[in-house]
Amino acid sequence: MKGAKHMGANQIAQLLGVYPINDAPDVHLFELLIHAAPKDVNVSAFAQKDESLPQDSWQVAYNEHFLNEDGTNIIGTFLNQNRLSGTETRLVFFLYFVDFNKPLSSQYGDLVLPTPSSMPERLAKIIEFEPVD
Repeated sequence: MKGAKHMGANQIAQLLGVYPINDAPDVHLFELLIHAAPKDVNVSAFAQKDESLPQDSWQVAYNEHFLNEDGTNIIGTFLNQNRLSGTETRLVFFLYFVDFNKPLSSQYGDLVLPTPSSMPERLAKIIEFEPVD
């Protein structure tokens, strides 16, 4: 189900893909297209809920990068997101311990997770996973 979208009528956020990370079996890279300016995207709202844990223990977006329109170059990170321009946002981030039976929560509603697929070469060239210490 590539390109899973927000389950509401406005379909602001589109999940373009979820990609496993070589040498890190507990981690996946998420790629999204969001029809909103980068400054309006609440990156910390991307999480996978786990009702058995307190909210501050849920898995959340990690090491996020803002990409250019075609997803071939990094144009910013969380630290400079307010200085990025445009009306659409292409975002990638890592998430640990993904449960593919649960949606990804966001400020735009829940996003149904697609089946993981191989990371596109364009992302493999620019995105490097750095484990959390």
